[in-house]
Amino acid sequence: MRLRTVLSLATLFLTCFTIALFAQPLPPGNAASSLSSLPENQSVSGKISSVGDAAFTLSVSKENQKPQTVEFQVDDKTRVEGKLAVGAAALVEYRSDSGTNIAVRVVVTHRSGFSIY
Repeated sequence: MRLRTVLSLATLFLTCFTIALFAQPLPPGNAASSLSSLPENQSVSGKISSVGDAAFTLSVSKENQKPQTVEFQVDDKTRVEGKLAVGAAALVEYRSDSGTNIAVRVVVTHRSGFSIY
């Protein structure tokens, strides 16, 4: 009988200790920092200079600067509105992942040299 009482009290104290341990709030920064570390999407516009199977490059011109070429990877989650064609103007929303630009959304606005009325 005495052994049963000691084991019951030990189990009760262990249960209370476990509940008290898990009732503590998480330290600030663990959950919040993982959500805030998600990269935000960026956007850029320019003319498409080359198109490949899973990538394309965009020539981006800024005022008073030499045009830059930016390469974007296309995956199964990329939404493309229009047809990717060399010379077409495009707006690209992208995210950077380990130094690689991954296109999230591409909007091809028009093809240069053609006018549609």
